[in-house]
Amino acid sequence: MSNSQTVVIKTLKKMNLKGGTVIDGFATSGITNTIASECILHSINTQLIATIESSYFSQLSVIRNSVPYFPVRIYANEELKTSIFISEISIDPSLYFLVGNTMLNWARDNECDLIISSSNIVNPQQTKDVNSTEYSIAGIGNTAQARNRLKDSKITLLINGTIGGIPAVLLNQSTQLGIDVIILLVKIIEGIPDFRAAAELSTTISRLVPGVSCDVPLLLQEAEKIEKEITKIKTQDTESEMNAYG
Repeated sequence: MSNSQTVVIKTLKKMNLKGGTVIDGFATSGITNTIASECILHSINTQLIATIESSYFSQLSVIRNSVPYFPVRIYANEELKTSIFISEISIDPSLYFLVGNTMLNWARDNECDLIISSSNIVNPQQTKDVNSTEYSIAGIGNTAQARNRLKDSKITLLINGTIGGIPAVLLNQSTQLGIDVIILLVKIIEGIPDFRAAAELSTTISRLVPGVSCDVPLLLQEAEKIEKEITKIKTQDTESEMNAYG
């Protein structure tokens, strides 16, 4: 990786987010957290406040209601002191450290107290019905205060294990910045669509962040469309294909 490799956040609107929460919508294992973040984003009346740009990202323009958007963006709700990082492209593993630290530095600069991220754990051997809504979510925090938040929300603590990707960067690099980090581990069921686990994940996040919610019935109603759109964006070859969807 070149030392000149950079990720730039361009602020579009300044908000007071002091003491608030950052929700990580970058997907490093499946798209569960991307779907959950999108649901929260549309449920709490957020505004687009920044774009995240890099020459190392796939060069893609996402069209929504005839308006082009950068594929990596930050939304926020100032009243709830909640911001959401959204990525509609796959991030190369070589960029995880850079992206994770960019998020941490942005949270520090905006005086946010907590970052919530997530990662999937796949259960390949499952006999549950596809309509099951029973998902197991555990969590880990980087500080005693973060772990107490999990306990207070009755979320089981991970005792032993490993976490990779951007969530690992957030855990490992955050303590010295004075930012609490919580990683939620979603035990998904192989063969069952990600949006069902996303509904459970968004509900768990709402227990950790007062005022944050997800319109789960609407998510489940629109789920297949949302999942297909996100999957299509993330898997297309942006070098040779132009994608338009409505």
